[in-house]
Amino acid sequence: MEAERVTIANSILKPNQRFINADDIKDRRNLSYIEAGKKALLMIDKAISQKINFSFETTMSGLGLLKRFKELKNRGYNITILYLFVYPVELLLERIKERVRKGGHRVEYEDIVRRYYRSVRNFWKIYRFYANKWVILNNNEFEYKEVAIGGGRDLYIIDDFEFKMFKEVVKNAKS
Repeated sequence: MEAERVTIANSILKPNQRFINADDIKDRRNLSYIEAGKKALLMIDKAISQKINFSFETTMSGLGLLKRFKELKNRGYNITILYLFVYPVELLLERIKERVRKGGHRVEYEDIVRRYYRSVRNFWKIYRFYANKWVILNNNEFEYKEVAIGGGRDLYIIDDFEFKMFKEVVKNAKS
């Protein structure tokens, strides 16, 4: 999903807005994925400590950013999350296979499935509560489709069917 995430970032960010992206760091500095991820976290920490506005990309499949979200909230940052949602997971698997055919990096099937469900669960049950605003975007097609919008505990469902599908994935995500 990296291509989709970067495409949306490029389409909504201001030209000079700082965007921290581990994939870009990996490519520019010829680092491993782990090294690039660590470097991205250091860059996020530095931006927070210097009170710089920034954007970053994450799958939200882990809880490593939780302390950073708490820090951002405590420092009064305006947090907006654009959550790109794809279903079923098989569609994501097909997109990753296509990316690999085009020379992209391979990810093990089990890792994709595990991260997919963790990402949905973590966004819905944890990260959205730190956001001033969040939007769930269905990313199944070429055009993004708004599914729901919220902020804190507020929720506005835009597409009942798509939101039902999202909630079904959340329900199936193991804790």
